[in-house]
Amino acid sequence: MKRLFFCVLLTLFLLPAPALSYGESVTRGDFILLLWAASGSVPFDMTAHPFTDLSGREELAQAVAWAYDLGLVKGVGENTFAPDRPLTREECALLLRRNDARLDREVFLPDGAAQCNDGLDISPWADDSLYWACISGRMDWQENRLAPLEVVTAGELKDYFTLELELYPSLLSPASP
Repeated sequence: MKRLFFCVLLTLFLLPAPALSYGESVTRGDFILLLWAASGSVPFDMTAHPFTDLSGREELAQAVAWAYDLGLVKGVGENTFAPDRPLTREECALLLRRNDARLDREVFLPDGAAQCNDGLDISPWADDSLYWACISGRMDWQENRLAPLEVVTAGELKDYFTLELELYPSLLSPASP
């Protein structure tokens, strides 16, 4: 399953795909679909979420229901998920950290671990996760800034998953019998 995760991700980023060109922004829905596909696109009850803005989008509704069930997503308020809204760096950091926790990876952040010159721009719900993502190397610092409200590009996600393969090379090794 883990091997499938990264094979799917690499395929998505290495093959030419107009929806995921390197400099284009990634939406909240794109990111959840990517995580879901990488986890094997486990069939899930597409109604097992509280969001009202996913009707008519069956595959996305399944992916969001899966992520909601695992505690990866909670929505943006008033029963909405906002799947077409560009994913911000702080949202991405939170999702990456929650996903790593789901995979039983280390997500500890020591007190006073980092300082930046735009800390006041970080939402309270994303503070630790954004610092964690930058300190752990999952996301890059941008000129001593965390840039929490900047939009994540497909290229940045590709860099994250490339790092993932470097940190966990066994993900591409043959599965044990």
